[in-house]
Amino acid sequence: MISKDRLKEELDFCIKTWGKQGFCSFGGHTKCEECATPYLMYKLLTNNLLHDKNMKRLSLHDWKELLAAID
Repeated sequence: MISKDRLKEELDFCIKTWGKQGFCSFGGHTKCEECATPYLMYKLLTNNLLHDKNMKRLSLHDWKELLAAID
């Protein structure tokens, strides 16, 4: 099992990459605002779902706030 610290590091990397370039090489340059990776990592870290069929996608600012709030 991957540690909580490692998952948080990965989510932090993801958010920083989003802020710098707006895409990463994972998934063939998927635009960050369309990517599911942050949602999945957040779910693994917190056991909370951030999405449902009616939810709007979170912004980079929203993700920075969520990351800062994770213990």
